[in-house]
Amino acid sequence: MTTTYPDPSASLDDRVAGLMAQLTLEEKVQLMAGVSSFALHGIERLGIPSLRMSDGPTGVRSIKGEAATVFPVGVAVAATWNTETASGVAAAIGREAHALGEHVVLAPTVNMMRIPTWGRNFETYAEDPYLAGVMGVAFVRGLQGEGIGASLKHYAANNQELERFNVDARVDARTLREIYLAAFERIVVEADPWTVMASYNNLNGTLASEHRHLLTTILKEEWGYEGAIVSDWTAVRSTAPAANAGMDLEMPGPAKWFGDKLLAAVRAGEVSPAQIEDNARRVVRLIVRCGLMDDAPRPVGELRTTRHKAIAFEAACEAMTLLKNDGELLPLRSDVESVALIGPNAARVLLQGGGSSQVTTDSLRTMAEGLRDRLGPGVTVLEALGVDNDPFPPPADRRQFSPDPERSGEGLASTFFETADLSGEPNRTGLERHLMRWVSAAIASARRTAYASFRWSGWYWPEKTGVFEFGLRATGQATLRLDGNALISPDDPAKPDRFDVMGSLVPRRLGSAGLVAGHGYRIELDYTPASAENDYLALGVRTPAEPMTRAIEAATQADAVILVLGSAAVTEAEGYDRADMDLPGEQNALARAVLAANPNTVVVLNTGSPFALPWIDQAAAVLQMWLPGETGPDALAAVLFGDRAPGGRLPVTFPETFGDHPAHRPNADPLICDYMEGLAIGYRFYDAAPVRPLFPFGHGLTYTSFEISDLRMADTVRAGEPVSLGVTVSNTGARPGAEVVQVYVAQLDPRLPRPPKELKAFAKVRLDPGETRQVKLMLEPRAFAPYDPETGTWPIDAGDYEVLVGRSAGNIQVKATVRLEAC
Repeated sequence: MTTTYPDPSASLDDRVAGLMAQLTLEEKVQLMAGVSSFALHGIERLGIPSLRMSDGPTGVRSIKGEAATVFPVGVAVAATWNTETASGVAAAIGREAHALGEHVVLAPTVNMMRIPTWGRNFETYAEDPYLAGVMGVAFVRGLQGEGIGASLKHYAANNQELERFNVDARVDARTLREIYLAAFERIVVEADPWTVMASYNNLNGTLASEHRHLLTTILKEEWGYEGAIVSDWTAVRSTAPAANAGMDLEMPGPAKWFGDKLLAAVRAGEVSPAQIEDNARRVVRLIVRCGLMDDAPRPVGELRTTRHKAIAFEAACEAMTLLKNDGELLPLRSDVESVALIGPNAARVLLQGGGSSQVTTDSLRTMAEGLRDRLGPGVTVLEALGVDNDPFPPPADRRQFSPDPERSGEGLASTFFETADLSGEPNRTGLERHLMRWVSAAIASARRTAYASFRWSGWYWPEKTGVFEFGLRATGQATLRLDGNALISPDDPAKPDRFDVMGSLVPRRLGSAGLVAGHGYRIELDYTPASAENDYLALGVRTPAEPMTRAIEAATQADAVILVLGSAAVTEAEGYDRADMDLPGEQNALARAVLAANPNTVVVLNTGSPFALPWIDQAAAVLQMWLPGETGPDALAAVLFGDRAPGGRLPVTFPETFGDHPAHRPNADPLICDYMEGLAIGYRFYDAAPVRPLFPFGHGLTYTSFEISDLRMADTVRAGEPVSLGVTVSNTGARPGAEVVQVYVAQLDPRLPRPPKELKAFAKVRLDPGETRQVKLMLEPRAFAPYDPETGTWPIDAGDYEVLVGRSAGNIQVKATVRLEAC
């Protein structure tokens, strides 16, 4: 049976109303809970298919393990300070979602970078709500312009992984509105994301998923939001309190708190039919918006196309942020005869962070390949690891494995059995190329019908001679054999591990073996899954250590050195925060030694967060490449040698040490987090503090020079009206490049305490050498308004305001005063 609601040419409201009129109470409640980890219930009686969701925002994380394009992470996209880039990346992700059969992508993340050690800093945008809001608007418009729903997350005050399921974020009303809700408000009002995701944490004593003031009073009523509120996965922990707060959709399924329990709560009078009507109508609105009820076929989309790789490449180039360039060491000359490529992240570039945003990729491009392709065969590239930064064996490289001794492919043969002891005839076979298998909740249950155990088998081909360390992370029973000998078994003691997988610690077991380069070793990994909850298996391999002296020798011999330092595979991820701001391992010692050996050393930082750089005074050039996505190695080569100019600006302040940061002192009780710094987050703190940051918010150099001058705006404007301004921007250097004009506002005699200045507008302008352009910007009325907790309003006080225009929060070039007159 099919529905009789208005056809696709009718208005959205009419289509939603027509469909709602045909749903029974039971069906409305059914739509308010997922059927599996990433899918909603369909209603067969009315021809409503199941809606599917996928993780983001680095790309589409296929629940089937299908490869998709890995784009630069959120902080890298924000570092471009370019809304067109954010929109273009999001549109490409939308097309890939279509190709993979998804309807909603769980992105963007716009929580503030409150602390530099938050595990998900890489995934979010900025420490500033204006920048995060503007970039978030662009992302949502780009994604939803392709017909794929966005899920704005995580609402709200989700700014740490430590005890993220239970921590109580205690934030005063003004700080909450001006800092932690402001980006959400802008995106909701200007871009209308089809879903908003409620976070895990408590906010001022109430779970976000049960916070009626947060979900209904502010989001739905004050901001006029008509979309659906979806819980973060397992964030719902009650029935009537969550539904009455305005929670529209519990995920994942099968329902734990909604479903039958919610229906019973309605019949018991604990939840009103009117509340269910509102909640279900929002889910139906999502279904209609995603095109599930349209007669026309859905877009085919495109997956891992040349166009998408080009978008990822240009975004990675533009995101790269040049922090330091003494003596114009960069760009490097193309006529160099030798280049030393040194560092743990040169050997194994980190493309993305860990957790739910991690995208499966078929791209294993290396830094050395990118450099050699750019420089050609006439240039010698000397490679040296220097030090290892991984505390555990990193993810295995499939290129060192093959399913047969002839090395006919990459990876290991996979054989699945219906029995738990791998006996009997296999029910299917295949090729495991990722050497990691992760299923969770209902997905695991569904896939367990396909197998009760499996074996990965084939050959391992070491590229070095020495002692190799193998690691298995497994929730089930895993045994690793090398040439028939058990290397790791379930009986081996598990190693301590603070690194979790989606909130659950996974046992890690290690084993070592002496191997000879070029020799093929028979390898078998037998696995029997445990429960259906968060089932996980991953194989890691650490190659033999090499002396640091080899890196020093390479640095001494080369004309130029590219030293790539950064995060390890487990440094930045969902589920845990970093313990400190130090680069993992002995990377600081390596940096000092290499910089002393060759002054023509470019330090490249492959990280998604600020790190302490105690050797910074020794370095002539430092380039922040972020976590650049799968085209990162080629983008780095293009930027280092001047084919592309670094276009990034810091979306977060880099403190010199963790102790300098305003929020570095945690509460004694880990379940309580007082936002004691209030409005003094990021540059707002450093502007007023005696301590200076290592690099200020908005900082970034390029391969040319710019001058910002001639600030023009009216002397007097009526309060409540926008303020137009213009500046002259000139490229005074010899190369083309882009400048980011940043506009900050400071109230000179505030009635309420205000930060010294706040970002309120920006524009990116590209200029050829010698070119001058007039750049116009606009300050919206809210740019001058603090939130008044006494009245619950945003009053604009008459008086004098200073408008400061510069290249960063620490480099103001011109300023002027405007008087706002009372209406």
